[in-house]
This record gives sequence, structure tokens and C-alpha cells, in this order.
Amino acid sequence: MHNLALCYHQTAAPCSMQVGAQLFALAIKDASRTDKPANYSGLLLSVSATDPAAFASKLESINSYCPIPEFIACGQYAKSDSTLEQSKLVTYDGQSIEWQINTLQNLLPLREQLIADELATVNDSGKQLITTIDDALTKTAELKTARDKRLNQAQFTAQSSGVDMQLITAGTAKQLAGLVASKGGDDRYWALCLFVGELDELNQIKEVL
Repeated sequence: MHNLALCYHQTAAPCSMQVGAQLFALAIKDASRTDKPANYSGLLLSVSATDPAAFASKLESINSYCPIPEFIACGQYAKSDSTLEQSKLVTYDGQSIEWQINTLQNLLPLREQLIADELATVNDSGKQLITTIDDALTKTAELKTARDKRLNQAQFTAQSSGVDMQLITAGTAKQLAGLVASKGGDDRYWALCLFVGELDELNQIKEVL
């Protein structure tokens, strides 16, 4: 799985989300970029707002549930812009957008879900041996209670991150770029993050976000 991101502070000059989406699309169909994906079905995450404070608040809510490095950095810039202080971060004078190789386990909700699933498998296997286990734990009821408590704590429940999601099925980079280019409106504070991979991987992300 791959991901690509572009945020408002990375452009050479301030622009709307619509213009940013077009710049993003150019990067998607640029075949000269390293580590580009082999297929182009994607899940596009987007966040936008009319002012930096509201935008930072949205990103903070999303990142507290599912930290995304590009959104974290963007949130820091938005907070800085909202303070209007001399010490605020300096907007980049343009930045190259490069593909990053990613795995599902890098997303916190999916990692927690995987741990919960693995523990559930362990729990199911334990149930098959319950007679033997009960005989062995007759004199150690406290240990069994502690074990059950740990398994219950490992349960994962997906939450709503509030991020806007669009699942895109495309056969080529050009097709994907064309669909991404139409995203967005006039908001001056925005962030776009695109995950590209197999549909089952993208659906896993979509289900937990």
C-alpha cells in the first residue's frame, strides 16, 4: 500500500482546496516519481475549513483517533497560523510530493483491531481447552479473572474520525488523478491524503475511519 499527501502549507503560494487538488492530481500522474504504486485504486481523505483555528481543531480530532504524520504536521502549521505570532512556522516555498510506502499496521485503529483479533483467536483456542484449563486453575481463580479482564480490554470499537472519505476505483494514474482533481472548494485551509492499494486494504481503512 502507498500513500501520498498534500496540505495547504506545502504549496508555493496560498490557494484554495480546489487548486490544491489539481496540484495533487499532477503529482499522482507524474510517472517520474520514485516508489509509485503499480495499481491505482485509492481512498482519498480530505479535511478543510475556512479559518486556521477551525481547521486545526478538525485535524486534532482526527489525529487523536488515527494519527497520520502529514495531518499532524499540517495541524501544527494551522495552529501556528491561527496565533498570528512572529514565531509561527514558515510556509514552505513549494515542496516536492513523494509517494510513501505504507502498511495497514501503521494506522493506529487498524493496529489495535489486529491486536484485538489476534487476542480473540487466542481466546477461542482457549475455549476449546476449557475443561483442561478449569481443572488446572481450580486453585488460581484470581489468575483466570485477570486473564478475562485483559481479553475484554483488548476489544476494539471503530469510531468516527470526522474525515471526509472517497473510495476511488481507477485503472491508471491518469484516471485516479482526474477524479482527485475535481475535489474540494474554496476553503483556504485544507489537507489531502491518498491511500493507494488493493480494494480490501482500502476498505479496511474506510471501515475504521
